[in-house]
Amino acid sequence: MIDKEFNMLATLHALEDGVGRRTFMKLLGAAGISLAMTPAVSRMAEAAEIIRGKIANQVSTPANDYWSVWTRAFATASDALGLEKQELFHQNDTARQLSQVRSLPANSARMLIGCVEPAGSLPAVAKFCEDNQIFYVPSWESPAWFTPPDIGDHYVSFVTPNSVEGAYEVAKALFDSVGGEGKIVHIAGMATPTDSYRTAGLMQAAKEYPGISIVGGLRANWDREQARKVMLSMITAHPDMKGVFAQNDNMALGVLSVLRERKLDKVKVSGVDGLPEGLREVARGGQMVATHTSLPPYGAGFTAVLAFDALNGWKPTLGERLLFTGSALATADNAANIEAAIYGEGATPFDWALMSRTLNPDNWDPQNKITAIDPEAYWAPFPEGKERLNAAYAGAKDKEVFASVDALYAAHYKAGPVKA
Repeated sequence: MIDKEFNMLATLHALEDGVGRRTFMKLLGAAGISLAMTPAVSRMAEAAEIIRGKIANQVSTPANDYWSVWTRAFATASDALGLEKQELFHQNDTARQLSQVRSLPANSARMLIGCVEPAGSLPAVAKFCEDNQIFYVPSWESPAWFTPPDIGDHYVSFVTPNSVEGAYEVAKALFDSVGGEGKIVHIAGMATPTDSYRTAGLMQAAKEYPGISIVGGLRANWDREQARKVMLSMITAHPDMKGVFAQNDNMALGVLSVLRERKLDKVKVSGVDGLPEGLREVARGGQMVATHTSLPPYGAGFTAVLAFDALNGWKPTLGERLLFTGSALATADNAANIEAAIYGEGATPFDWALMSRTLNPDNWDPQNKITAIDPEAYWAPFPEGKERLNAAYAGAKDKEVFASVDALYAAHYKAGPVKA
C-alpha cells in the first residue's frame, strides 16, 4: 500500500507541480488513497505547496566581468530553488531592455531580477511587471525617491550594496597606503546613482585626510580598455600622482596595466566589487592595495530568493522593500581568503535554499549582513523630488520600521563567507 501511495503521489506531483495542499488532498481522495497523513504523505503535501516557475535575469552583458560572475550565480541559485531560468542581456540599450521585459509573459516568466540601465528605466519595468503579475527584485540602480510601494506588491524589493560605505572604506585604505598625502587620481564609472554614491564615499574619506588631493574624475564607464585610455591622459596631466581610486575592479586592472607598462611601480591603486582577478591582485600585496567585495554572486542569488519567496506568498514588510546587502573590505591580509571562499574551485559559499523564508520559515539564514534602507537618508544627496517619497514612509524611522528589519536579519544571520 505504501508503494502504491508513493507512486500515485509522485505521479500527481509531476502532473501538478505547485498545487496547494487542499487541491493536493482532493487529488489523493479522488485517486482512492487514504487521507491519513503518514509522515511520507505529509512531506509530499508540504512539497506540493511550493510553487516553482521561470525566473529571468536581465543585466547589461556577460562580457562585463561583474555581470559574468552574477549570471553564473543566478544559474546556480535558480537550480537550487528548482526554477526554470532565462537570461536577458540589454547591452545598456533602453529600447532593447523594455522589449525584453515585454516578452516575459509570452515566455511564461513569473519572476525577474537584474539591473536596469539607465536608472530612469526602472519605473516602466516595474509597472509592466506589476500589470503582468511578475515578481520583480532589481539591484543597483534606481531613480531617487522611487520606491516599491509606488508600484504595488509585485515590485517586491530594491536591493543594493551600500556604495558610499564601500567606497569610503576602500579610499581610506588607499590613502593610508600612500602615507595620507599626495594626489589621488579619481577614475569614475558610468553616470549612474552607483557612481554618484561611490564618489560620495571617496569624498567623505578625503575630508578626513587633509593631505590628500583628489584630481581627475574622468569617466571610463566601468570598462577596462576605457580606463587605460583615461589613465594615459592622467599620467600626462598628473605625473606626480601617488595613487588611483578606480570605481570598479575592471577599471582598476586597466589602470594597473598602464602603470606597469610605464614602470610607475610606486603608484598605488584601489578598486571596488571584489571580483576574482581583483582579489587575486590585492592578495599579492603589490600596487593594488584594496577592493571592496560587493559579493556579486550573493546579489544574484539573494534577489532570486526574494522573488521566489514572493511567488510563494511571502510579503515583505515596508522596511524590507529597500535593502542593503553587506560587502567587505579586501586588503592583502584577507583578499586570498575571500577569493577562495567565494570563487575557489569547488566553493559553495551560499546555501540558496536555506536563504529562503518559504522553504525554511523558522531557520532561514541570509548568510550576509542585510539592513534596511531609510529612503530619506539614502536619497539625501538628491534633494530635488523628495516630496515624491511615498507617504507609507512617513514617520517610519521613528516607528523603528528600519531598526526592526536590521534586528530580524541580524538574528537569523548565522553563517556565510564574510561573517566575522
